[in-house]
Amino acid sequence: MKLNKRYFRSIKSNRSFYVSATVLTVMTLLLFFIMNIAGDAIWKFGDDFFASQNREDANFTTYFPISEEEIEELEEKYSVNMEPQYYSNIETDGTTARVFKKTKEINLYSVTEGKDVVKNDEVIISEGYAVYNKVSLGDKITIGDKAYTVVGYFQRPDYLYMLQNENDAYKNVTTFFLAYVTDEEYENIGGDNCLYQVCYEEDNQTAFRKEINEKYYMRTYISAKENMRIDMVKMQAEMFIVMSYIILAVMPLVVVVMVSIVISRKVKSEQKLIGTLTALGYKKSKLMLHYAGFAMIPGLFGGVLAVLLTMIFAQPFGEVCLMDYEPMRIECHLNPVVAVLGIIVPTVMYILAAMRSVNKLLKKDTVLLLNGNAGQGKKNFKNMLVKNKISFRIKYALRSLVGNPSRTFVVFLGIFLGSYIALLGYSFLDTMDNTKQSMVDEMGSFEYQYVLSELVEGNEYGGEPIIMSTMENEAGEQFSIIGTTDSNPYLNLKDIDGKDISLADGYYATSIMARLNNIQVGDKATIYNPLTLEEIDITVAGIIDNDMQNAIFSNRAGVAKIVGIDENVSNVIMSDAALDIPDSKIIQTIKKTDAKEQFQNMSNQMNVMVYFLIGIGAIICVASIYVAVNMLVSENRSNISMLKVLGYRDNQINSIVLSVNHILLPIGFLCSVPLVFASTNWFMAFLAEFIGALPKAYIAPWSFIYTAVLSCVSYFGSLFLLRRKVSKVDMVESLKGNRE
Repeated sequence: MKLNKRYFRSIKSNRSFYVSATVLTVMTLLLFFIMNIAGDAIWKFGDDFFASQNREDANFTTYFPISEEEIEELEEKYSVNMEPQYYSNIETDGTTARVFKKTKEINLYSVTEGKDVVKNDEVIISEGYAVYNKVSLGDKITIGDKAYTVVGYFQRPDYLYMLQNENDAYKNVTTFFLAYVTDEEYENIGGDNCLYQVCYEEDNQTAFRKEINEKYYMRTYISAKENMRIDMVKMQAEMFIVMSYIILAVMPLVVVVMVSIVISRKVKSEQKLIGTLTALGYKKSKLMLHYAGFAMIPGLFGGVLAVLLTMIFAQPFGEVCLMDYEPMRIECHLNPVVAVLGIIVPTVMYILAAMRSVNKLLKKDTVLLLNGNAGQGKKNFKNMLVKNKISFRIKYALRSLVGNPSRTFVVFLGIFLGSYIALLGYSFLDTMDNTKQSMVDEMGSFEYQYVLSELVEGNEYGGEPIIMSTMENEAGEQFSIIGTTDSNPYLNLKDIDGKDISLADGYYATSIMARLNNIQVGDKATIYNPLTLEEIDITVAGIIDNDMQNAIFSNRAGVAKIVGIDENVSNVIMSDAALDIPDSKIIQTIKKTDAKEQFQNMSNQMNVMVYFLIGIGAIICVASIYVAVNMLVSENRSNISMLKVLGYRDNQINSIVLSVNHILLPIGFLCSVPLVFASTNWFMAFLAEFIGALPKAYIAPWSFIYTAVLSCVSYFGSLFLLRRKVSKVDMVESLKGNRE
C-alpha cells in the first residue's frame, strides 16, 4: 500500500475543509501583503522624489530680510545651499490658493500631467486638489480677481502631504491648493511672504542657525524631519510596514490556531487507520511526514494563491493606501522575500500542528488506536445529564459543546475573529468622527486663532492676545509653548483630576505631551529653543487634561522669558469672532471649523480601507464557521444517521445538530468588544507619535448593530450552506462498525 495514493482521495472527500482553510489563509495574508506593498512603495517613491527634486533639509523665516549677496556669503561660509521661496496666499470664495514664485535649486516642482506655464493667463495647480474637485486641463480657475487656464498639474517634495498649515491635523484638498504662474505674472500678483529653504552639505547647521538668528532674528525654524508635509511620507510608510508584520504575527496566527485545531481533530479521527499502519510496520517518522503533507495543502495553496492575487492586483491594492497624499505615480510590487514569508509562515504552522497530533497519538498503545479509543480523555461526556429530564435537544447541545472543547473553541474563534475585524473597522471610523468634536473642545472655546507676522503690544485688534512659540525636546521633536493668563476667556484649563489650575504656579504639560515625553508632575525637563538653540530647564507643575494639543502652558512672563521677548508683547490672538487685522500682519489663521473638517476628511479617506477590512472580516467569519460546523457534521455522521433511522426529518436534524453552537454567537461577539476597544486605543497611541494627538476609542451604537447583523448573517449563512451536508448522510452510516 502506498500512502501517497491517499492524498487525492482525502482532498476529494474533505474538499470543503480544504477550500475553507485555503480561503482563511488567503484572506489573512492579503492584509499582510497589502500593508507591506503600500509601505514599501511609498518609501521608495519618497526617496526618489525627494532626491530628484532636491527637497529641503529645513526652512525658516526671519523678521529681517536676507539679501542675495548675504545669502551667497552664508552659502560659502557654511557650505549650505540656500534659496528664498516667495509666495502669496490668495483667498477666493472660501478657497485659498498658495501661489509660488518659481525656485531654481530647492524644492523643485514636477509637472505630472499637462505642461508648464508659458503665458500670463495660464496656471498649473497641485494635482490632489484638481483630482478631488474634478478640475480638468483647459478649465478656468479664478485666483483673486483673475481667471486662469489650467494647463497642468504638479507636485512638490515639501507638499506631498497637503497641509495648509504646518500644525494642521490632516490634509486639505477641498479648499486649498498650490499654484504656479509665470514669473512676470507673479510680480503682478505681488507675493509678500518669504521663507528660506536650506540644504546642508556638512554638519555645521548649529553655527549657521545661530548666525541667522543673531543677524536676522529667526521667526520660525522647522527641519524636514519635523515638517509633517514631508515627514508624513516616511512616517506612514513606516507605519504600514510595522502594521503589516503585526498583522502577519497576529491575524494569520489566530487563523492558524483555528485550522490547526481542525487538522488535529481530523488526524485524531483517523486513529484507527494510523493504528493499522503502525501495526503494519510503518515508522513514526513516515506517518508524521504523511500527515504533514495533508496539513501543508491549505497553507501552501492558500499562500501561493494569495501571492498570485496580490501580484495581479498589487497596483490597486497599493493605491488604496495612498489616499492621504498627493496622487503618487508609484509602481506597486510584492517583495519576493515578503511573498516567501507569507507562504512559509502558515504552511509551517499547519505542518507542525499535524505532526504534533500524529506524534501524540503514536505515543498511545496500538491496540487503543485500532479500537479508536486512543483519543479519549479521562472524562466521558456521553452520559452527561443522562438522568436529567430536560429535552433531548438541550442534552445533545450541551454534550456536544462540553464534550468537544476544541471544536467549540474553533466555532467561537471564527465568530470572535469575524466580529473583531468588522467592529475594528467601524471603531476606526467612529473614533475619528468623534475626535473632530472632542479635539476642538479641548483646544478651547475660541473660533479663530491669528498667528501674527510681528510682535504687537497691547490689544489694538481685540480678542485675547497670547504668546506662542515652538520648542523642541531632547530628540528634536517639536511642540508648542503657550503663554497666557488665568483670565483667558477661551481656555478652561483643568488637571487630569478635573481641578482648575493656575498658570501662575509654573509650567503645565498637556496629557498628550506628558505621554509622548514620559513626563510626571514635579519632573525637571530640558527644552530647547529651535531659534536661539538655547537649553532651558523647567519644572512641570502639573498635567493638563488635553490629549489633542502637544503643548506646555504657562503664564506670559514664564513663556516670554523662554522665548526671549518682553512679556507685554504677543504674536497670537484668540477670538470668538473674525477680527479686522490687515492681511500683511497675519501669517496664519486657524479656524476651529477647519480642524473639524480635517478630521472629517480623514474619516472619509479611511472609508475604503475600513470597508475592505469589514469585508474580509465577513469572509473570515463565514469560512471559519463553515470549517468548524462542517467538522461537527463530519464527526456526527453516525448520530445524524441514527436520527434518520429513528424517523427524524432533515429539517428536524438540522435544527438539532446545527443549532448546537447558537449560544456561541452572542458570546463571540461580546468577547470581541473589549479587544476592539483595546486595539483601537493601542493603534491611536501608536498614531499619537505621528500626529501629536491621542484620539480616544469610541464605537457608535449603530456600529454595534451593524457588526452584530453582519456576524449573524455570516453565521447563519454558513449553516445554510451546510444543510445539504446533513441531507447527504445515509441511514446506513449508523450501522457501519459503530462499536465502542
